[in-house]
Amino acid sequence: MHQDYDFLIVGSGPAGSVLSWCLANKGFKICLVDRASNLGKSDKNSFIYSPYIEESPEYYTPLYSNQLGGNSALWNNKVYLISENEFNTGNWGFSYNELLKNSQELAKKFEINHEEINKIISKDGIKYSQSKRIKKLGNIFNYLKIQENKNIDILTKASPVNLNIKNHSVDSVDLAFLNNEKKNVKIKKSIIFCAGGLGNPTILNNLLKNENNIIGKNLCDHTHINLTEIDKAEHKNFSFFGKYFINQNDENIEQNLFVENNKSFAGVNFDFLPDPARILKRIYIKSRIGFAKIFMKQFIKYYSFFFKAISSILSILKLKGKYSLEFFFSQEKSLFNSVHLNENKFDEFGLKKSNIDWKIGEKEKKIYEELINGLVGKNGKLFKKEKEYNFYEKKIFVGLHPSCTTVIGQKSENSCVDANLKLFNYDNIYVSGSSVFNINGFTNPTWTIMSLSYRLSEYLSKKD
Repeated sequence: MHQDYDFLIVGSGPAGSVLSWCLANKGFKICLVDRASNLGKSDKNSFIYSPYIEESPEYYTPLYSNQLGGNSALWNNKVYLISENEFNTGNWGFSYNELLKNSQELAKKFEINHEEINKIISKDGIKYSQSKRIKKLGNIFNYLKIQENKNIDILTKASPVNLNIKNHSVDSVDLAFLNNEKKNVKIKKSIIFCAGGLGNPTILNNLLKNENNIIGKNLCDHTHINLTEIDKAEHKNFSFFGKYFINQNDENIEQNLFVENNKSFAGVNFDFLPDPARILKRIYIKSRIGFAKIFMKQFIKYYSFFFKAISSILSILKLKGKYSLEFFFSQEKSLFNSVHLNENKFDEFGLKKSNIDWKIGEKEKKIYEELINGLVGKNGKLFKKEKEYNFYEKKIFVGLHPSCTTVIGQKSENSCVDANLKLFNYDNIYVSGSSVFNINGFTNPTWTIMSLSYRLSEYLSKKD
């Protein structure tokens, strides 16, 4: 293990793994720190409640993988670059063409056809955004073989607990480990926080003592909701934008029906009926009692099985539809939606945990309803239902993609990092991941996160 490092990177998810890999391949010495304690094989069913969070709204479920690779261990390989229209509704401090260039360069390194992950298609007057399921990009940490890279030392079950700062620059970091060990790590160049939309603001607010009161504000997330019942006979009418497990094809290409209204964006996929165990799963994830979790996991398993069986029978008898439409939305930034420290609750490393304040504003609900009813209401473009849909928070699923909590911008008064992802007021503290997004877009942010980290690696490698 090295004594001094060029870069210390906190978090091994899509942002941290790509950044570590890129910088290590340029010859830099990297210390990669992750609090994960489940270091075994990736398991997409191993959701746990985020260790950074103490309290969150009933309908907000912050998930955490507890694995090296971060939440890339839980995603379904949906590779999509945020569109130009979505990007341009925010002020990122650099152009979409620059993001596109970095995305193309990263795709070339990963041997991905970039056109397949960055395309808007028009069909019968309706727009569709194209994404691709790329199985090899399951767990990014494993795919990039981070553990085999001789220029990367990995410290697990660990977290930074103090930054030693001189003249606005970090020269060493105090780390704590779950076994109560302490370690001081010296860094020659920079520290980069890649701990996600909830981890980044929580750690920064602990270590910098609210240096920037925007850190943790503007929490955005993708709200998912399933609506309508569609029977088997109508299946072919909507298969073009079916979910990957319904509309299977040899190339794993997937279309999202893509709509926008007043700078808000929505995607739609043809899906099975929503699992009624979704609410139970929410309770299961938030439960912190081991025995209760084991019981609920088994109950949910059998409950879901019987629901699917009964739904199939009712569908065959034409008493119930088999499919639905899943809508997922972008969200406007709001200072009232935030990740903020809980002064009385601490994690295993002695850091304060955070509480989440999050809701959908009335103006935004109205826009969502307009987007929904414009497709499936009385005058819907897809099909017409003799009803108007209202947006009910109890039916939503949210918490998968927290974004915008260390937002990029041009001034410290209304943002946290500059166009190069450097924290304002510090010379060598950087942040990468969905937390720096200026708008969260309408769907999976993982490839955009990876492209931003690739861009940051190019900048850091050339910086004196």
